Amino acid sequence: MLGYVYGCHGQAKRGAAYLLIAAQSSPNDIGVLRTLSHLLTLDGEADKALDTISRLETLDDTRNPALYLLKSRALLAAGRQEEARQAFDRFLKLRAGPDE
Repeated sequence: MLGYVYGCHGQAKRGAAYLLIAAQSSPNDIGVLRTLSHLLTLDGEADKALDTISRLETLDDTRNPALYLLKSRALLAAGRQEEARQAFDRFLKLRAGPDE
């Protein structure tokens, strides 16, 4: 995925542009949306990242711990520390599994 490669090499804005195109072609592709939200956060577009994360939540991705890690980072970048902490706590709980 070209968008991911650009993001890995410090070009989050360019990577996000490619991923936005991919998201238009495949609006239900969870992998594209996750990577897009990550790159948007890196690029300082926390509100857009949170919109993308909301889309992931509607796709029933709420059992995946990575969603809450992404959400916590985007919320922190948006200056919403308490919500970020809550999302991170949820990440830790899901990562630990049901027996923890």
